[in-house]
Amino acid sequence: MSSSPLPRTVPAWFAAAGRRHPERIALQDAETEVPLATLLDESARLAEAFRQVGIEPGDRVGFYADNDRRWIRADLALQLVGAVSVPRGTDTPPEEMAGFLAHAEARFLIVHAACHVERMAGHAHQMPTVTRTFTLLPDHDASLDRLLETVTTWPGFEEQAASIEPERLATVIYTSGTTGRPKGVMLTQANFGHQVACCPRALAIRPDERFLSILPPWHIFERTVEYVALTCGCRLIYTDRRRLKEDMARHAPTFLPSVPRIWETVYDGIRKAVSSAPPVRRAIFAAAVRVGGARANLRAGARGERLRIHRPRGPALVLSGARRGLDALGAAALAPLGALFDRIVFRKLRAATGGHLRGPISGGGLMPPHIDRFFRAIGLPVYVGYGLTETSPVLTLRRPGRNVLGSIGRAVDEVELEIRHPETRTALPAGEIGVVWTRGPQVMRGYYRDEAMTAAAIDGDGWFDTGDLGLLTDDGDLCFRGRIKETIVLKGGENVEPSAIESCLLESPLVEQAVVVGQDRKTLAALLVPSADGCKLAGLGKGSAAELAADPAVLAKLQREAGDRTSHLRPFERITRVRLLPEAFTPENGFLTPTLKMRRHVIAERLAAEIEEAYA
Repeated sequence: MSSSPLPRTVPAWFAAAGRRHPERIALQDAETEVPLATLLDESARLAEAFRQVGIEPGDRVGFYADNDRRWIRADLALQLVGAVSVPRGTDTPPEEMAGFLAHAEARFLIVHAACHVERMAGHAHQMPTVTRTFTLLPDHDASLDRLLETVTTWPGFEEQAASIEPERLATVIYTSGTTGRPKGVMLTQANFGHQVACCPRALAIRPDERFLSILPPWHIFERTVEYVALTCGCRLIYTDRRRLKEDMARHAPTFLPSVPRIWETVYDGIRKAVSSAPPVRRAIFAAAVRVGGARANLRAGARGERLRIHRPRGPALVLSGARRGLDALGAAALAPLGALFDRIVFRKLRAATGGHLRGPISGGGLMPPHIDRFFRAIGLPVYVGYGLTETSPVLTLRRPGRNVLGSIGRAVDEVELEIRHPETRTALPAGEIGVVWTRGPQVMRGYYRDEAMTAAAIDGDGWFDTGDLGLLTDDGDLCFRGRIKETIVLKGGENVEPSAIESCLLESPLVEQAVVVGQDRKTLAALLVPSADGCKLAGLGKGSAAELAADPAVLAKLQREAGDRTSHLRPFERITRVRLLPEAFTPENGFLTPTLKMRRHVIAERLAAEIEEAYA
C-alpha cells in the first residue's frame, strides 16, 4: 500500500483524479458529455486566459451564476490562478450581489448569461472596484468560451495545481442571512481538501457512481459534493426541478444530494398519487408502509443502529443484547410479508428513481422525521448530513453501517465535537442539551473583513460556535435540537424550538408550509399555508391557497388539525392559534433563502399584522 500523503488542495485532488480516471465522463447535461481529462485541460487553459486579462493571486472574483457544467470549469480555473471566488446564484437580487462584491472588493465579475450583464451594470455604482465582466454561457462577446480561444499555449493542470498552497484562500461565501445580515465566510484550500478526503470514506463512494446535481453550485453543500464526486472519478449529471423526475428515471443515479424540501416534494408527490388511487390500493400501500417501517426498525435494532443516549451497563447490557436478538427474530418473521410488499409496491417507487439509488443525501436543513421514516420504510434510507458554511460544510454524516434515525450522524474524520453550556461555555456530558462547538481542519479562517465577528465565533483554542443546540450520545451520534437564534422565549420563560413543532404540523396532508411564532407571548401560534391538493382530497374545497385561506371552514379544520398534531407535546408547545396565509413562502417573495430555508426575521417583520391576527 502506498504511503504517499493525501492531497490537501482541491486542484491537487483533481490532478490525482486526472491521473487515475482521465477518460471517465465527469460532467453530463442535456447537450454534451465532458471527460475528466477535457475538464482539466480546459480549466488549465482558462486559468492562463484569466492571468492574461489581469486576474492575479488573491484577487476576488464575483461569480453570479447558476447550475451549469461550465461553472466547475471556471471555478477550477480561478483556483489554479490562486484567485478567490465570491459566488452567488442569479436569484440573488442584483443590489444585494453588488453589496457583496463591494464588501469583497472584487475586481472581476463572472455572470451567468448576457441578460445578467445588463442586470448588474445597473448597479455598477455600488461595486466600483469591478473593472471587467464575463459570461459563463457563450451568448455574449465577453463569454468565457471566447476568452478561452485567445490562449494557444498554457501550462498543464497538474503543473499549475502544484503551486497552490493548502492555506491559500479559495472562496468567500456570503451566507444567506436567515436570521440577520449576511457574512462573508472565508474558506481555504485546506478546508475543502479535508472534505474531499473524508466524505468518500464515510459514504463508501466508488468511481462508477452517478451523482444527480440539482442544487445551486455556489451553495457550500453542492459545491463540496461536486468536488467529492469528480475527484472520485464519478459522473456528475445536471438537472433541475422541472426535469428531476424524468432525469432520475433516465440516468439512474446512485447518489442524489439535496435539501430536505426536495425530499418533501417527492414525498408529497407519492402521497398525492396514492390518495387518488382506489380504496383497495390505498389500503395496500398503507399496510406496506407500516410493515416496511416496522421491519426497518427491527433490522436497525438488530444491527445496533437504534438511537440510544447512554450505553447500557450492568443488567441493562444483558437486556440490550436480548433485545437485539428479539429484533433480529422480529425482522425475520416479517421478512416474507416485507418481501411481498417490496415486490408489489416499493420496487415500483424505487424504479421511478432509476432503480439504483443507494444514496439519497440530505443536507442544508432538518429532515422532517415523518419523511425520514417514510423513505427508510420503502427501502431508501436517507444519509443525513449536518454542517454549516463556516465548516466547509460537513461535520457529521449518517452513513452506511451507521444510519441512526433520530440523529444527524457521527463526526467525520478529524472533526471534534463538544456540547457546551449556552452561558458558561463549560463542556456538558453525553445526553445533555447545549450548544454544538467544533474544531478541526474544516473550520473556516474567519469572516471576511470582520475580526470582531470572527473572534465572537471562534475561541482562542480554535473551537467554532455553531449556534446550534444538540446533544451527543455515548455512541457519538449527534442529535439536533434547534438553533439558539430560532429559540422562541415565551412570557413564562419557557424556551421553545420551533422546528420540531413545525415538523409535527407538516405531517398533516392539509398543510403545505408552517412557521411557529410566539416570541414574548403567553402561547405559541402557527402561520400555515394550506395544501390545495390535501384540502381537495379532504373535501374542503378545490380553490387556490388564497381561496382556502379565506374559507372559515378550512380555518376551523386546520385549527383542530394543529391541535391534534401537537397534542402529545408539552402544554406550552401545543398550537391552538392559527392564521392561514394566502401565499406560499418562496425565494422569489423573500421568505425563503435560495436553499429553501425560512428567513424567520423577514417573516416576523413582513407578516407582523398576520401574527397579530393569530392572537386576536
